Amino acid sequence: MHRGRSRLIIASLAELHTHCRPVVLFGAWPSTVAALLFLGVLGIGNTLVDVSGLTLLQRTAPPDVLGRVFGVLESLVVGTLGLGAIIAPVLVSLFGVRWALVATGLLLPALALVSWTRLRSIDERAVVPERELELLRGLPLFAPLAPATLEHLARSLVRVPAPVGTDVTRQGDVGDRFYLVDEGEVEVTSDGEVLATLGPGDYFGEIALLRDVPRTATVSALTDASLLALERDEFVSAVSGHPASLEAADAVVAARLGHLRPGLASI
Repeated sequence: MHRGRSRLIIASLAELHTHCRPVVLFGAWPSTVAALLFLGVLGIGNTLVDVSGLTLLQRTAPPDVLGRVFGVLESLVVGTLGLGAIIAPVLVSLFGVRWALVATGLLLPALALVSWTRLRSIDERAVVPERELELLRGLPLFAPLAPATLEHLARSLVRVPAPVGTDVTRQGDVGDRFYLVDEGEVEVTSDGEVLATLGPGDYFGEIALLRDVPRTATVSALTDASLLALERDEFVSAVSGHPASLEAADAVVAARLGHLRPGLASI
């Protein structure tokens, strides 16, 4: 793992300005055409801010409290919406609609700039699982997933050492994990017959999890190997919860069933 650089917080601030600038501009130059244009830009900025902000939270919050952190975040979002509904009439009464919009649009960028040093420090201390992310992005099952989801999965991977001769999975076992080969080679056998040799970047275990079938092959370490494992619940929820990822997984299943022996397709 490598420490996160400040590029994420810089991107977040740029996206925050993209989110807020349309509100300022609309207040300064109100018109129907401008409103439609500015609202479109605001929507894009809002999406980008959500992605980068959630990713930064995910990088810095300990996994065991991450759910509570997101719960607090959602509570704050709802609370600030209610607070805004109370403050907005006051601002309009004091400054008029146009300048109330300008003031509202300038508030968040101003707060972000004041907090810049603290935010940058948090971003620089964040640990980014770059190697794990690289491996996941290279797999058709995970490539369609959102960056925040991919980073969550990368953090959920468990490194599993497999000394030469070790059986990683055994034929007939219940499928409990999805595996990625990071280093070394493993051999796939079924009923004593060698089906395939897998190396870095290859994976196995997906069909037993998606189809809920026992392992129909044994995977053994041909060399000292280092594997990355993802637990069943994490794997199934990520793949089945995203239409493009599920479609890619179905394509992988179909390809393996069509071109490889049935044993390998159900590892």
